[in-house]
Amino acid sequence: MLLFSPQGSQEFNIAYLIFKYNPMKKVILFILLAGFLTTANAQKQTHQEKKAKVETAYVAGKMKMDKDRAAFLQDVLLEKYATVSKEIKGKNLSKEEKKVIRKSANKATNSKLTTQFSKAEVKEITSYIKEFNANKKK
Repeated sequence: MLLFSPQGSQEFNIAYLIFKYNPMKKVILFILLAGFLTTANAQKQTHQEKKAKVETAYVAGKMKMDKDRAAFLQDVLLEKYATVSKEIKGKNLSKEEKKVIRKSANKATNSKLTTQFSKAEVKEITSYIKEFNANKKK
């Protein structure tokens, strides 16, 4: 697509040549494209971070957790959501395949949580997350 017509007045010919042969044009376009891609990627991470943060705040409030344990829970949840997202997004998987991926991610999450929490606390955390998500859907 030509922005400036090569035919016509002398002013348009000069503007066309400057636009066409300007070596900085490629650099500027590259910077804009890189900025766009970085922003798009950051937005994906922000959604996962927000979800982990909100769920952690809910669970920590219900269980009266200290900051260190809450931070650990948030890190584990964020890792879970990032892993599931990477394995599912854009792969055109069936519902059953997605269910298997989520189930294995839940098992991995529970095993990581048992390093800091008792099994009863892990069950309590899981039930609070389910409760939070059920209330969110209403």
